[in-house]
Amino acid sequence: MVHYLAVAMLAASSAVTPATTEWQSDYGKALATTRSENRPLLIVLDAPETAVAADLLATEGPNAELLKSYELCHVDVTTEYGKKVAAAFGATQFPHTSIIDKNGATVLFKQPGAISADEMKTALTKFEKGEQPVAHTVGYRGNTILDSQTGASYPAGCTACQRKAMGL
Repeated sequence: MVHYLAVAMLAASSAVTPATTEWQSDYGKALATTRSENRPLLIVLDAPETAVAADLLATEGPNAELLKSYELCHVDVTTEYGKKVAAAFGATQFPHTSIIDKNGATVLFKQPGAISADEMKTALTKFEKGEQPVAHTVGYRGNTILDSQTGASYPAGCTACQRKAMGL
Protein backbone atom coordinates (compact mmCIF):
# COMPACT_ATOMS: atom_id res chain seq x y z
CA MET A 1 0.00 0.00 0.00
CA VAL A 2 2.81 2.41 0.87
CA HIS A 3 4.49 1.59 -2.44
CA TYR A 4 1.27 2.45 -4.30
CA LEU A 5 1.02 5.83 -2.52
CA ALA A 6 4.65 6.64 -3.30
CA VAL A 7 4.13 5.89 -7.00
CA ALA A 8 0.93 7.96 -7.06
CA MET A 9 2.68 10.92 -5.37
CA LEU A 10 5.59 10.71 -7.82
CA ALA A 11 3.22 10.63 -10.80
CA ALA A 12 1.24 13.58 -9.46
CA SER A 13 4.35 15.67 -8.82
CA SER A 14 5.76 15.01 -12.29
CA ALA A 15 2.41 15.95 -13.87
CA VAL A 16 2.51 19.35 -12.15
CA THR A 17 6.08 20.15 -13.27
CA PRO A 18 5.95 22.69 -16.13
CA ALA A 19 7.38 21.78 -19.50
CA THR A 20 10.82 23.16 -20.24
CA THR A 21 11.09 26.16 -22.51
CA GLU A 22 12.81 25.29 -25.78
CA TRP A 23 13.83 27.26 -28.85
CA GLN A 24 12.46 26.21 -32.24
CA SER A 25 14.19 26.88 -35.53
CA ASP A 26 11.04 26.59 -37.66
CA TYR A 27 9.15 29.88 -37.75
CA GLY A 28 6.01 28.29 -39.24
CA LYS A 29 5.73 25.76 -36.42
CA ALA A 30 6.45 28.40 -33.79
CA LEU A 31 3.76 30.68 -35.24
CA ALA A 32 1.23 27.83 -35.29
CA THR A 33 2.04 27.03 -31.66
CA THR A 34 1.68 30.70 -30.75
CA ARG A 35 -1.80 30.74 -32.21
CA SER A 36 -2.89 27.44 -30.68
CA GLU A 37 -1.48 28.13 -27.20
CA ASN A 38 -2.42 31.83 -27.19
CA ARG A 39 1.12 32.91 -26.23
CA PRO A 40 3.28 35.66 -27.73
CA LEU A 41 6.17 34.67 -30.01
CA LEU A 42 9.73 35.86 -29.48
CA ILE A 43 11.72 35.46 -32.67
CA VAL A 44 15.43 36.11 -33.00
CA LEU A 45 16.98 36.26 -36.46
CA ASP A 46 20.76 36.20 -36.47
CA ALA A 47 23.92 34.73 -37.94
CA PRO A 48 26.74 33.09 -36.01
CA GLU A 49 28.90 36.21 -36.36
CA THR A 50 26.11 38.57 -35.21
CA ALA A 51 24.41 36.41 -32.59
CA VAL A 52 22.47 37.80 -29.67
CA ALA A 53 24.30 37.29 -26.39
CA ALA A 54 23.69 33.71 -25.30
CA ASP A 55 22.84 34.65 -21.71
CA LEU A 56 19.90 36.80 -22.91
CA LEU A 57 18.38 33.81 -24.69
CA ALA A 58 19.22 31.13 -22.13
CA THR A 59 16.13 29.40 -20.80
CA GLU A 60 17.99 28.96 -17.51
CA GLY A 61 19.50 32.47 -17.50
CA PRO A 62 18.44 35.85 -16.12
CA ASN A 63 15.37 36.05 -18.41
CA ALA A 64 14.25 32.47 -17.74
CA GLU A 65 10.99 33.39 -15.96
CA LEU A 66 10.02 35.90 -18.65
CA LEU A 67 10.89 33.50 -21.49
CA LYS A 68 8.44 30.92 -20.08
CA SER A 69 5.59 33.18 -21.20
CA TYR A 70 6.73 33.08 -24.83
CA GLU A 71 6.89 30.67 -27.71
CA LEU A 72 10.55 30.87 -28.76
CA CYS A 73 11.98 30.82 -32.28
CA HIS A 74 15.63 31.31 -33.24
CA VAL A 75 16.43 31.36 -36.96
CA ASP A 76 19.90 31.34 -38.55
CA VAL A 77 19.77 33.83 -41.44
CA THR A 78 22.76 32.28 -43.22
CA THR A 79 20.56 29.39 -44.39
CA GLU A 80 18.16 29.59 -47.34
CA TYR A 81 15.22 29.16 -44.98
CA GLY A 82 16.58 31.86 -42.68
CA LYS A 83 16.93 34.28 -45.61
CA LYS A 84 13.26 33.75 -46.48
CA VAL A 85 12.16 34.39 -42.90
CA ALA A 86 14.35 37.51 -42.71
CA ALA A 87 12.83 38.79 -45.96
CA ALA A 88 9.32 38.21 -44.56
CA PHE A 89 10.24 40.39 -41.57
CA GLY A 90 11.97 42.98 -43.74
CA ALA A 91 15.08 42.44 -41.63
CA THR A 92 18.30 43.77 -43.12
CA GLN A 93 20.33 44.35 -39.95
CA PHE A 94 21.18 41.44 -37.68
CA PRO A 95 20.57 40.34 -35.07
CA HIS A 96 16.89 41.16 -35.42
CA THR A 97 14.58 40.58 -32.46
CA SER A 98 10.78 40.70 -32.74
CA ILE A 99 7.79 39.89 -30.55
CA ILE A 100 4.52 38.86 -32.18
CA ASP A 101 1.17 39.05 -30.37
CA LYS A 102 -0.56 35.98 -28.95
CA ASN A 103 -2.83 35.77 -32.01
CA GLY A 104 0.19 35.57 -34.31
CA ALA A 105 -1.07 38.53 -36.31
CA THR A 106 0.79 41.68 -35.24
CA VAL A 107 4.43 42.51 -34.61
CA LEU A 108 4.44 44.24 -31.22
CA PHE A 109 8.18 44.87 -30.97
CA LYS A 110 11.05 45.10 -33.45
CA GLN A 111 14.71 45.64 -32.65
CA PRO A 112 17.16 45.57 -35.55
CA GLY A 113 20.78 45.32 -34.46
CA ALA A 114 22.22 44.43 -31.09
CA ILE A 115 19.92 44.40 -28.10
CA SER A 116 21.12 45.09 -24.57
CA ALA A 117 20.14 43.10 -21.51
CA ASP A 118 17.99 46.01 -20.27
CA GLU A 119 16.23 46.44 -23.63
CA MET A 120 15.51 42.70 -23.80
CA LYS A 121 14.13 42.58 -20.27
CA THR A 122 11.99 45.68 -20.86
CA ALA A 123 10.53 44.26 -24.09
CA LEU A 124 9.90 40.82 -22.60
CA THR A 125 8.17 42.38 -19.59
CA LYS A 126 6.09 44.86 -21.61
CA PHE A 127 4.72 42.29 -24.08
CA GLU A 128 4.59 39.25 -21.78
CA LYS A 129 0.82 38.92 -22.15
CA GLY A 130 1.05 39.17 -25.93
CA GLU A 131 -1.54 41.90 -26.15
CA GLN A 132 -1.45 44.98 -28.32
CA PRO A 133 -1.08 48.21 -26.38
CA VAL A 134 -4.28 50.23 -26.18
CA ALA A 135 -4.01 53.63 -27.82
CA HIS A 136 -5.96 56.44 -26.22
CA THR A 137 -6.74 59.39 -28.45
CA VAL A 138 -7.20 62.74 -26.80
CA GLY A 139 -8.82 65.34 -29.00
CA TYR A 140 -8.55 69.06 -28.69
CA ARG A 141 -9.50 71.92 -30.94
CA GLY A 142 -6.65 73.87 -32.49
CA ASN A 143 -2.93 73.69 -32.09
CA THR A 144 -1.94 75.37 -28.86
CA ILE A 145 1.67 75.81 -29.97
CA LEU A 146 0.72 77.68 -33.14
CA ASP A 147 -2.04 79.58 -31.36
CA SER A 148 0.40 80.87 -28.77
CA GLN A 149 2.99 81.80 -31.39
CA THR A 150 0.77 83.41 -34.00
CA GLY A 151 -2.51 84.03 -32.29
CA ALA A 152 -4.14 82.30 -35.28
CA SER A 153 -7.39 80.45 -34.94
CA TYR A 154 -8.25 77.73 -37.44
CA PRO A 155 -10.12 74.44 -37.57
CA ALA A 156 -7.99 71.64 -36.10
CA GLY A 157 -8.63 69.26 -39.00
CA CYS A 158 -8.02 71.71 -41.84
CA THR A 159 -4.48 71.19 -43.13
CA ALA A 160 -4.76 74.14 -45.53
CA CYS A 161 -5.61 76.42 -42.62
CA GLN A 162 -2.73 75.00 -40.59
CA ARG A 163 -0.25 75.62 -43.44
CA LYS A 164 -1.57 79.17 -43.87
CA ALA A 165 -1.18 79.81 -40.14
CA MET A 166 2.43 78.57 -40.30
CA GLY A 167 3.19 80.82 -43.25
CA LEU A 168 3.66 77.98 -45.73
